[in-house]
Amino acid sequence: MKRAMASSLIIGTLTVVAPLAFAQAPEIEEIIVTAEKRGQRLQTVANSITVFTSEDLESLGIGEPRDLAEQTPGLLTKFGPNGLATVGFYMRGVGINDFTGTSDPSVGVYVNEVFKPTPDMLNFAVFDIERIEIVKGPQGTLYGQNSTGGAVNIITKKPTPEFEGFARAEYSRFVTGTVTGAISGPISKKLLGRLSFQGKLSSSDSGYSFNRTTNNTLGKNNQGALRAQLEWLPHENLDVSVMYNYGQQDSEQPLLQHVGAADANNPGQICAPILAGFRSEGPCVDLVGFFDPDNNPFDGESNVDPRLHIEDHNVTGTINWDLPRFTITAITGYEKFKKRQSQDIDASPFVIADNRTRNAVNSVSQEVRVTSNDTWPVAWIFGGNYSRSEVNWFQTIDLSAILFPTSNGANQITKSWAVFGHVTVPLSEVFELVGGLRFTHEQRTWVGASFIGNFSSLDEGFASGAPILSALPLPVGDPRRGGPFDFDNSVEEKKVDFQAVLKYRPNDNMMFYASASEAFRSGGFSSAIIFSQDALKPFDAENLRAYEEGFKLKLANGRVQFNGSLFQYNFKGFQATFVRAAEASARLQNAGNVNIVGSEASLIWLPTASLTMNLGFSWLHNRIRSSDVTLPPLDGGPATTIKGNKIPNAPKYSLNGRIRYETQLRPGFLGRIQTSFTYVSQHFLEPNNRKALVEDGYFLLNGRLSILPEDGSWQASVWVRNLTDVFYRSAAQDLFLSLRFAEIVVSPPRTWGIEIGYRF
Repeated sequence: MKRAMASSLIIGTLTVVAPLAFAQAPEIEEIIVTAEKRGQRLQTVANSITVFTSEDLESLGIGEPRDLAEQTPGLLTKFGPNGLATVGFYMRGVGINDFTGTSDPSVGVYVNEVFKPTPDMLNFAVFDIERIEIVKGPQGTLYGQNSTGGAVNIITKKPTPEFEGFARAEYSRFVTGTVTGAISGPISKKLLGRLSFQGKLSSSDSGYSFNRTTNNTLGKNNQGALRAQLEWLPHENLDVSVMYNYGQQDSEQPLLQHVGAADANNPGQICAPILAGFRSEGPCVDLVGFFDPDNNPFDGESNVDPRLHIEDHNVTGTINWDLPRFTITAITGYEKFKKRQSQDIDASPFVIADNRTRNAVNSVSQEVRVTSNDTWPVAWIFGGNYSRSEVNWFQTIDLSAILFPTSNGANQITKSWAVFGHVTVPLSEVFELVGGLRFTHEQRTWVGASFIGNFSSLDEGFASGAPILSALPLPVGDPRRGGPFDFDNSVEEKKVDFQAVLKYRPNDNMMFYASASEAFRSGGFSSAIIFSQDALKPFDAENLRAYEEGFKLKLANGRVQFNGSLFQYNFKGFQATFVRAAEASARLQNAGNVNIVGSEASLIWLPTASLTMNLGFSWLHNRIRSSDVTLPPLDGGPATTIKGNKIPNAPKYSLNGRIRYETQLRPGFLGRIQTSFTYVSQHFLEPNNRKALVEDGYFLLNGRLSILPEDGSWQASVWVRNLTDVFYRSAAQDLFLSLRFAEIVVSPPRTWGIEIGYRF
């Protein structure tokens, strides 16, 4: 019924605006991107890229990085399997579903070209942004960190030579108030500045999740962010800038959804509904006989109210020096990040898996590159990059109701340096060859352990002399070493990646390309709770080689842009977090080798000067073609490998679109209406492909109405997200065989808001 209502609304909107399609419209405005580290027109870059301008971000209500997926073909964003603190990006099916702080993102997220080293750091506010570029496919030759899935480049608004600014206030459902603003302009003749801020405040008793055990409504969400920038222009050819960002969050998190798996009458067996592929609380219980009697997906009976506290400081310095034949660019980044989280993993009133997590990250990076200008017959970039990140991650999981309290964690240092080169060679008037090479040396040193007992840090656990679960069977040697005991506790990668692209541009309105590229992600150690030395073995690097063919077309006198691509991925050593066989916990490991094939298309159409239509489509097919991971079936049969399974969060189909219409309401005033939608088909949430943990697919519909003067000095809007109040699952963790339950992370219900903004 809800999908029918949504379809009717879209068809109705198209019916109203279709007669306008024959009126004359201007050309689509050219967008300049820096996806290849130099300014280029989007339609000339031989890669599949989705770009959001500042106006797009505002009208779509993009408030944090995960919102980008709703209007990006081939991109899915998910919360981590242990709640809303971690954000995972899945680009064309390539992503990481790990919940620990020591894993690398598969899709690199950069703010002003500085990399965010862990998924824990991707839960930040998006505001005062110039544009966001989402680059598909492996990024191994130009970016500061190898990324097997792609890259998300967030470019903030810079200081301006003229005085300007804005202020925006918003009130939304669940008693949430948000204030955003910026002020920019000259400080002196050669010094510019910009100050941006955002604050959010939600009532602690007005959220959408209710804990019946503690009798608390979980709604508190206090956030603050500040960005200060200085830009010094000592000479017309020299630009020096520094940016400081601060962000903090103190919030209550929605409850996880409980999924019991044991037969209530025979707890040693998996219940029939789970075997059949659906959740049924009551006939299905957990190890202690608990089931959730309420079908409300947002309410539960956890003995812990989930809380999250995040604090982040980062500084970026950038130098651009234009010389007669090239530009030297230097980018320095430093970030200090802290997170504390409490979570009831089993989502029950019993102490089965009460979780508390701490993560502290310190990272530094330095990139220097030299970029040619137009005086050369070929375009080239050469450079180098160095980065160092230190992660101190620790958690307690209290299993007292069924076993004993545990603590586990790791201290990890990753050092990486790379040199790279990228060249564009014109072969003729219509053909270009693009090539790139990158050599990367990366070393990861890891010290960690899982203990019996409740401790506050890794050092305290070692000092206590408590039994080390991850050392079983007991090793010969010093248990304080903390890593695997029969192999080294460091891994080293030396890898050459490449990119090769052939471009064909018969005219200014057409471009065709064929490319081959690759990237890798280092191996390492799982920092989850580990119950044996064998499970602590390091996992290997994953490598992805991609082949892609695509086109970019400008049609109808520049009023239509139609882009498309076909791609094939050979994915070796795919890394994922899941339970192997009957182990008691999920851990990061190599799941096998994967084949992925797919296609994408995007369309922008300006039927008239007042009407804009965007449409995106993605099709994916994947399977794990080989694996040594064995998994007993839930019905007790013999164990088999997960060969043939689908990788998680890789829907076969996804579709997105938006329709925006602007009209004059009366002299001097404009009205805007925008409808946007997202459809995601059925997909698995974990590599074991448990039928009861499948997301069946969903259709989301959003809307926005605005009024503003013709000069755009102010704007008043009302908006709604998830208009039809669709319930869908974001993540899951399969613990059916070991602990007789699974956990589900659910996505938010319908929200609405009103907004007033002023520009000066």
